Amino acid sequence: MQRIGTIIIGLLLASNAMAQVRFAPPQIPPGMKGVEGKYHFLIHDLTPEEETEVLIRMQAMVDEYIDRTRDFSGRLNQKLPFFLFRRREDYVRNGGIPGSAGVFTGSALMAIAGDKITNNTWHTIQHEGFHQFAAAVIGGDMPIWVNEGLAEYFGEAVYTGDGFISGAIPKPRLQRIQKLIEGKQFKSIQNMMSLTHQQWNRELNVTNYDQAWAMTMYLAHGEDGKYQNPFSRFMVNLNRGKTWQNAWADTFGNAVGFEEQFNAWWTSEDRDASVDVYARATAQMLTSYLARAASQKQTFSELEPLLEAIEKKQIKWNKSEPLPDSLAIDCIDLSRVLIKRGVTIALTNVPISPSSKITQQAVVCTLKDGTQITGTYKVKGSRIGSINTEVVKPKSDVKPGKK
Repeated sequence: MQRIGTIIIGLLLASNAMAQVRFAPPQIPPGMKGVEGKYHFLIHDLTPEEETEVLIRMQAMVDEYIDRTRDFSGRLNQKLPFFLFRRREDYVRNGGIPGSAGVFTGSALMAIAGDKITNNTWHTIQHEGFHQFAAAVIGGDMPIWVNEGLAEYFGEAVYTGDGFISGAIPKPRLQRIQKLIEGKQFKSIQNMMSLTHQQWNRELNVTNYDQAWAMTMYLAHGEDGKYQNPFSRFMVNLNRGKTWQNAWADTFGNAVGFEEQFNAWWTSEDRDASVDVYARATAQMLTSYLARAASQKQTFSELEPLLEAIEKKQIKWNKSEPLPDSLAIDCIDLSRVLIKRGVTIALTNVPISPSSKITQQAVVCTLKDGTQITGTYKVKGSRIGSINTEVVKPKSDVKPGKK
């Protein structure tokens, strides 16, 4: 609750109707430095090590925005201004909203780094960063629930060191959503969709953010992903100037039927807190470490020695491919939690290609239902070529035509 509450204060300025905008070159305040990344112009007062981490993570963040919205967004052809302040007073003095941890002001993304950038701060940056990205590349009048729902969707994305995994449902938030639905505290889907930006701003509250996020999660992942393509068409229709009512009717039909299915999906007895998503994120994290070690001729035969080396900061890597200390904590914690929940994590040898007899180590996470998530990598010289994860679900025992 506390994390989302701090976000709400900083979202008022981000809730205007979407129109593709151009950002003016940022002015660098006294005592701060400016550096260009792939997608951002970063203005900060951090250490060189923190600067490197922020630029790497921000690039991965925008890559995830692009990948997830490619069906309905335009091209990003400008650098996005991002101000990251060590001290809260500097943040406020330069335009940040008092009481907030970060904000997209309409002209720049701003956030407070503090003594140490935490996962809560990154949630805010990922959320507000989407508002900035959307302003730059998504046209049309985006409904407020979509704008905020997508921002929260990316806010919950899990950083893996070489990318992001979206679609995570934290257990506390899942439990809160279920209680809100069972207590009939959400607005009707029709009323939520009809909220204007001004109405949203007048009644800023955590419940509205939870509902917008829950609706977006359902459209992105509900019913085995059957709504993903309609959702993309809905967004395309908005970009083409259709009202949200007509865009929704053309793609989804009646909101009443949607509401019943939405409630049933979120409150089903077998709804879990994204074990598969967190397992994929963990496999990708472990593979990121394993790949860096392999690029420096460092090998591990079992999981425990790898986790121990991660914890003790003994993993070797090319200086141009560092991983942040905070990732080690997340990687170890997630690995332990998943194992307690019945997920098997192992290092094993797999062929480097389907027809090859040559093998290399891989990370394999096996879920209780038999789903296997395999993390593999390619190395080019002393550097990483790519990190990949493959999900293979167990074959059904049910024969065609039989139930």
